[in-house]
Amino acid sequence: METNHGNFIELSEADNLSKLVIIKNVFELFGVDSDIMEMAQTFSEIGSAYSSFFNEVEPIEIEGLEKIDKNTNTNTNEIREQLTQAYEDNKEEIETTYKERNDQPEFVRTGIKQDSDGTKRYRLHYKCVACWNKENHFVFFDSKKTWCHKCQHEMVVLPAHPEGFPNHDTFQNFFRAGEFYDWNLWRSESQPI
Repeated sequence: METNHGNFIELSEADNLSKLVIIKNVFELFGVDSDIMEMAQTFSEIGSAYSSFFNEVEPIEIEGLEKIDKNTNTNTNEIREQLTQAYEDNKEEIETTYKERNDQPEFVRTGIKQDSDGTKRYRLHYKCVACWNKENHFVFFDSKKTWCHKCQHEMVVLPAHPEGFPNHDTFQNFFRAGEFYDWNLWRSESQPI
């Protein structure tokens, strides 16, 4: 703490009562009236109650709990065999639980929607710089701007792939906007625009 005269007060050099008096004086500067001695007595009573409680408590040991040795070497081939066997045993259940790729609409797989009149729109993914909303739009190949569905912030449309349109990124996006980049592609290339 620095005073008006450039002198420093080191609180670590004072005892606890002196610290409380200093704090009381600071509070009084701002018009807060408090009884430091009463506060000190209250804190002392609370401290003694806690210490007596923790002195009486005995640690609880859970029986039969074995500690896991992090240095244990596991046989990776054994684990691989167990995983393969578990997959084989539950193959039908896994296949019925997860939809096949053909169950998805074509535009989900390709990133291209075709309107009833034959006009194609291409998937754009954005991360809004104003509200951090992340969504997809389907835009025309010559679109220059798009907007956030949540806050209506306008963003510039950019190619999602470093080599530009008609290439797409690893998420089937042809375009991007805002703060979204497919780092799988842009990390190896120069920094995105």
